[in-house]
Amino acid sequence: MVTSNSIPTAEAKPQVKIVFKIPSVNGGGSNVVDLSNYFSTFEFKAMINGGYIIRAMIFDAHFNVHDELVKNAYYEVARVKPIIVEFQIKSGPEATVGAGSATRVQKAIIMSLEARGLADGAHIEFVAIDPPSWYLNMGDAAGSSWKGRVDQVIKKVVDKYAPQVQSEISKTVDSDQNRWWMMRMDPKTFISSLVDWSSSITQKRTHWLIASNGFEFKVKEQAQWSSQQRAYYRMRADKARSNIIKWGYLSDNALSIVQTKLVAQGAAAISGRYLDKASDQKERMVVAKDTTTENKLIAKVTQDQSFAKPKDEPGAGPPDVGWTSVSSIPEIYSGGDLGMPYDQYVDGRPRGMWLNMLNALLRMKLTVLGHGVWSDCFGLGVDTVFLRWTKGPRDGVSEQEHWWATGNWIVYGFHHRVSRSKWETDLYCARYDHNSVAKKVPQ
Repeated sequence: MVTSNSIPTAEAKPQVKIVFKIPSVNGGGSNVVDLSNYFSTFEFKAMINGGYIIRAMIFDAHFNVHDELVKNAYYEVARVKPIIVEFQIKSGPEATVGAGSATRVQKAIIMSLEARGLADGAHIEFVAIDPPSWYLNMGDAAGSSWKGRVDQVIKKVVDKYAPQVQSEISKTVDSDQNRWWMMRMDPKTFISSLVDWSSSITQKRTHWLIASNGFEFKVKEQAQWSSQQRAYYRMRADKARSNIIKWGYLSDNALSIVQTKLVAQGAAAISGRYLDKASDQKERMVVAKDTTTENKLIAKVTQDQSFAKPKDEPGAGPPDVGWTSVSSIPEIYSGGDLGMPYDQYVDGRPRGMWLNMLNALLRMKLTVLGHGVWSDCFGLGVDTVFLRWTKGPRDGVSEQEHWWATGNWIVYGFHHRVSRSKWETDLYCARYDHNSVAKKVPQ
């Protein structure tokens, strides 16, 4: 359904709200420094499993901005407490979030500030990242032992090291009596070590998607995210102005050589079984492939809009498709501690790798008019956009023929680029095989 915020509109020259909130060293509120009127360029980028980052260039005539930052204790505070920057992009002073012409007000934490200039002024460039990434990179070299299922441990780690962050973790199916050692890792690395192999113990056996939205943080398997159709973009369609500015795509059919089947192997100390492709003739235990990942979400497309999948039935291999060996994790201890037999999670690492490569097969980068519906990481990897792309009138006939790129694409990243004169949004989109065994979105 096309709604008021699903189509971007350019109302006026863009504006960017940029407000530093510098806390007092001794508590008692914060000093507010509003830099909104001084921006030259502004970028806001988010990628699947990567959080988000902003980069802003501020014009500092006669060093007034420097004086304001120093007066309000930037250098006194920056290495003591995190400094929040609130930001928002608008396509004009009257632009609203509901109309899609403005992003929501978002928060990030300042990472660095760089200045360069001449005798009578400077340009200041600062970089900031999402709050969960900031806090979870800050560890204490702990050798802690955490008890619980994988999801319970991730929740406990986030609550301890990022108490300001509200987290939601989708449930895993392993034992809640298990123990996991932190091994002196920082929280982010420790969480990464858990999600690296555990896609086989999620409820739907799909891969993890990690996303931030200000002080909200979600670590959920792909099948547990609710997919939405976020936007409608057109090229020479609807007898209206195109809102797709430019585009480019990459189709990587060479993945058939290395990605059609990822296979693991390992020995189970409890049962004494050795698991590999020879002992798994039905390819259900150690092989990650299309038919063993049936709960994945992909864009709903027709036969002429994406690749047809290669053969992956048991035994299929060279010269048509390739197998690649991926090291599995060893059996979790040797007393059945995980609460599951080894053959149910030995494929965890290749399963996660295989599913994370879905977006690499057919990728498109779209540049559209600045669109405010993209304000955080939530939904990246499951939400879709619909393109209506025609070749234009032909030979005086009023009907227009659709180009193959028409249809649904899953969005896995965005990049807002703003200057004083324009706002454009890059979207990173993907499609998988049209006849893949999967859940097609939108439904």
